[in-house]
Amino acid sequence: MAKLTIDGGAIEVADGTSLFDACRLARGEALPHFCYHPDLSIAGVCRLCQVEVEGMPKLTIACNTTVRDGMVVHTRSEKVRKASQQILEMHLINHPVDCPICDQAGECGLQNQYMAYGLYDSQVAESDKVNKAKAQVIGPHVILDKERCVLCSRCVRFCNEVTKTGEMGIFNRGDRAEIGTAPGRELDNAYSVNTVDICPVGALTSRDFRFQKRVWMLKSADGVCAGCATGCNVRVDHEAGRVYRLKPRRNAQVNGSWMCDEGRLTYKDVHADDRLVEPSWRGQAVTWADAKARLAEVAVGGFALVVGSAHQSLEELGLLKLVAPGAVFSGGLAGSDMGVGDDLLRSADRTPNRRGLQLAGLPEHDAAALAVLVRAAKGAILVHGGDPAAAPEVAAALAGRQDVVYVGTHRRATAQAATLALPGATWAEKAGIFVNRQGRAQAFAQAVARPGQAREDWRVLAELLPATAAAPASLKALREAVRAQLGLGIDLDRLPADGALTGGEA
Repeated sequence: MAKLTIDGGAIEVADGTSLFDACRLARGEALPHFCYHPDLSIAGVCRLCQVEVEGMPKLTIACNTTVRDGMVVHTRSEKVRKASQQILEMHLINHPVDCPICDQAGECGLQNQYMAYGLYDSQVAESDKVNKAKAQVIGPHVILDKERCVLCSRCVRFCNEVTKTGEMGIFNRGDRAEIGTAPGRELDNAYSVNTVDICPVGALTSRDFRFQKRVWMLKSADGVCAGCATGCNVRVDHEAGRVYRLKPRRNAQVNGSWMCDEGRLTYKDVHADDRLVEPSWRGQAVTWADAKARLAEVAVGGFALVVGSAHQSLEELGLLKLVAPGAVFSGGLAGSDMGVGDDLLRSADRTPNRRGLQLAGLPEHDAAALAVLVRAAKGAILVHGGDPAAAPEVAAALAGRQDVVYVGTHRRATAQAATLALPGATWAEKAGIFVNRQGRAQAFAQAVARPGQAREDWRVLAELLPATAAAPASLKALREAVRAQLGLGIDLDRLPADGALTGGEA
């Protein structure tokens, strides 16, 4: 361990710790910086994190300096402050200062650093600025404005070190240096929008989010990407009932600081035109009161077959067993929702909770086997989530039945085949737990309100419970009931930091 003094306070850190990280611990905030990123190599090119170390003749950059026992460090001295201002001036010499029309305004590192460490009078005439290309489309998801770039090299290092696709580079020299794609290349890897996330200024912007919403108007909720079994931790940015973007939340054990471009776009399904927003009886809209009366007619003897889905939360899957304790259970179509995976984050399994199906004891069936179960059902059928009728065999088995109840979010094949369709909530409109492919239970929070007459799925399912069963009064009560039912050794309302499940097979 190394003992050092930072801004007058003693601190002890592990040997090998960077001075940057030590200063972060001592100050409670990071030093000013552009090029440093915890999940990328050290570049030391922005020079903004300089600190004064007693005994050293010059200021040193903290990101590329390792702590030594006995160091005395000053991060707020006049010498450091003047150096920060000079470096900011260098970065702003050729910057267009077009904040009013820049998507990064409100979350821009250059704005933040200037307000905290700059506030100087510029010594550079506007006519001396170097003009560079603006608003260049460099890939299917990203636009580049070279004038805004501060040459931090984060995007270059990301493409070299994380995706290992090498599309980005720094070209030319001096004040003519600029980032760009290699000749004949596009920024078209499966994780390209991460370069937008890590860009400290507005040089790289998302084509999907560009000019959609000012960031200071957005609210955020913690979420879990529902795009595949990896379960990337995400931030759901929303405003006035609409999700505008998903950004990764750092979780070193699951997704680091990254997420794939495909997962970012899953929010669009939340606002799709075919959302199921009101109950329907044989294709005609009805009220919830009418739907409840119709339900009593359809499922008068209870449910004989219950079909779940790997798209539903762990709480909902556990509740299915209480809805129909004597039914035959299926987890839906085996092998459905599969895509192309990779060695970084994307899983070929495009469902967020297939491990949850296993925990709940809901076996999946192929289309032929599920069709057999449908035909064999001697009573009502409950389908919760997914779209099993997308398989022709299942659609044929459901055709003509007058006792199919569907709880879901979109008016697709299964909703159209159902006698009674009840609108549920998407992952962005409710709270719940997904279990990822590692077996980690991860909670997500509600971000936006449900559209129309849609309700939380667990509340809909609770209304389907037999009269002899006690319906849970809250999500907390439901989690406790599901925990006991599945034999889990953790409190589902207070998940451990690593999400590890004990007491049950994950």
